[in-house]
Amino acid sequence: MIIRYSFIPILVCLFFVGNVFAATFHPWSENVFSHIKKEYGIQAEKRMRYLHDIIRDNQDKTVEEKLRIVNDTMHHLPWIADQTHWKKADYWATPLETISTFGGDCEDIAIAKWMMLRYLGIPAAHLRLAYVKVKKTGENHMVLAYVGRIDLPREQRGTDTWILDNIEKKVKRGSERTDLLAIYATDAEGNMVLIKDTGNERTILGVRENTKMKKLAEVKKKISENNTTYRKLNNGQPLHPY
Repeated sequence: MIIRYSFIPILVCLFFVGNVFAATFHPWSENVFSHIKKEYGIQAEKRMRYLHDIIRDNQDKTVEEKLRIVNDTMHHLPWIADQTHWKKADYWATPLETISTFGGDCEDIAIAKWMMLRYLGIPAAHLRLAYVKVKKTGENHMVLAYVGRIDLPREQRGTDTWILDNIEKKVKRGSERTDLLAIYATDAEGNMVLIKDTGNERTILGVRENTKMKKLAEVKKKISENNTTYRKLNNGQPLHPY
């Protein structure tokens, strides 16, 4: 995975919300930004304000435009391996941790993209974390997938699936990403679709509902705990989209 160093704003709140309806974004209280500045420093506050304004100003864009905006924005996030960043082999950071430490790996970037799309009103039902393998290097990797036609049978949804990735600069259809071998995709509740990818064809091997994913459960729990604090600071309004 390619390391990219540049300025990036990062969100700080809940990303996994099961609601299938579009979120309504409410501008945040100054108390939120003051707390971020106190806890994490002035640069974290600036990044948060910058991203907050991007979200506020792009609520009425098309889905395609929102996917591009999110991918372009998060593309500048510094990629840092878990072993270097957290001294652990596999650690899923919350967006709060990502903003305070200013960096993350592919899982963290995918989670940040998921959350930003939710703030932009994209229903969670259309989003998946997709675990893949990079054909060229053999590296395991995670991307964010947007499924447009969730009304279609699972085996047909790939025709309208778009990939947001920290390796590829452009948002492309899943069928165009022949550089990746798909392994599985999961929604927020751990409903996992297992995929067989020969490099020429992708087929569904099976579906596991409500899979117990330890890393997913851990990061959701930490984010939920963070939200209690920020709701109090935001005039009783939750920061995360419902």
